[in-house]
Amino acid sequence: MKSIAKLVALLIPYGTYSYFVMFGLLLAGGFGFPLPEDIVLITGGILSSLKVCKLGTTFLICMFGILIGDTIMFTIGARAGPRIQASRFYKRLLNPRNNERIHTSFQKYGNKVVFMARFMPGLRAPLFMSAGMYHVPYWKFFVLDGSAALISVPIWIYLGYFFGSNLDQLHRYARKFQIGIYGTLSFVILTVIVISCIKRYILNKEARISTAPDEMKSPCKQPRTETFAPPQEHSQESP
Repeated sequence: MKSIAKLVALLIPYGTYSYFVMFGLLLAGGFGFPLPEDIVLITGGILSSLKVCKLGTTFLICMFGILIGDTIMFTIGARAGPRIQASRFYKRLLNPRNNERIHTSFQKYGNKVVFMARFMPGLRAPLFMSAGMYHVPYWKFFVLDGSAALISVPIWIYLGYFFGSNLDQLHRYARKFQIGIYGTLSFVILTVIVISCIKRYILNKEARISTAPDEMKSPCKQPRTETFAPPQEHSQESP
């Protein structure tokens, strides 16, 4: 919470010019700048509660800063492709272990990773860049990222707006929100895994049935019918 207090004290003298500072910080955050996004958003909420900024304008400015920064990272990944992985920028942004985690996440969950990335600090920027590398359609990236931002951005701003006067209380509510978000993400990931396993089991079972011999496909064997010849009458010879 000390970072928030310092940022609020820094931006109050700038008045409405604080919009540009918040926009720049969020834009830089898209490139991996080491300032958590939630700190800027909470600061925007506090400044709105102090009448330094307007709440609606703060929300729009923050949304634009976040989405533009994410789009730039996506575009870099889409245009540069695998070549960006050999650059110093990418190696500083992402170590080999996290790079493997991102690759595995895209293999398992596909485009859903874009939505979950909004709630994964530290992996957000490289995940968006990887989405461009894996040729995720931009419209789908924008919809998923924008939907996630419409959840997280208002919550962080309103936390600052309503509880900014009491930083200790704000810290408790922010902590609860983080726990709730991570718990929800864990539940969603677990549900996706279970559904994927069930689908895979059903497909494998159908494949086994389709390749089985014909006599094993039918649930029960047809009863074998036997034909009996009528008894022959023995003719008696006359003496």
